Amino acid sequence: MRSYCNRLLMINLLLFDLDGTLFDTAPGIANAFNNLMKEFGENPVDEKIITSFIGSGLKELLLNLDNKLAHRLGELSELEKGFHRYYSQNIVAESPLFPGVVEFLQEWPHKIAVVSNKSEHYVRELVYKSELRQFHWERLIGGNSLPTKKPHPEPLREVMTHAQVKPENCLMIGDGLADMVAAQQAGIKSVAVSFGYSHINELIRSGAHATIAHYKELSKVIRDLS
Repeated sequence: MRSYCNRLLMINLLLFDLDGTLFDTAPGIANAFNNLMKEFGENPVDEKIITSFIGSGLKELLLNLDNKLAHRLGELSELEKGFHRYYSQNIVAESPLFPGVVEFLQEWPHKIAVVSNKSEHYVRELVYKSELRQFHWERLIGGNSLPTKKPHPEPLREVMTHAQVKPENCLMIGDGLADMVAAQQAGIKSVAVSFGYSHINELIRSGAHATIAHYKELSKVIRDLS
């Protein structure tokens, strides 16, 4: 808390994306998908290709990957079931937190929430089975929590309403275009992380107000944006 006690901050609610922002979930997602490929008798897909499609939710991920494979994988509903079967086995073990997340949150004295396009039950499992369970989260929103998901601004607005915080007092932290666009549409500032799954220059062009390469940089960015 000492990092923030010298001045009154304008920003007092942080909205975090999850995949590629709080957790490095790409290895687990890639392993689950390639286990599915083995089941279908297909060759494994390069992890970099799989990672490039992370961020919009499972259906979009599978549709994009199936398109890469010339639509050889059958019905989407069956793909989803197969993916969930493999992914649920090792989701926590294969999804490490990014360096500095816990240390930053231990210093942060204000409100926090997760706004992800990942299924809500996975969001909750990762948060509550990791070191992040020690913190009070205003909301844990997944891609199926509401009728709309990022880049629509409604999930961000839902958190702000719940936390009774105005847009000018919020900050979105994410690694995807959906995060930057949703923040812009919701009228809040955004910070792009360079260690996630999108090209940082694309995020800057999409309206990110600042960037960080490590969570140890976030405190200064918050003070600069307040």
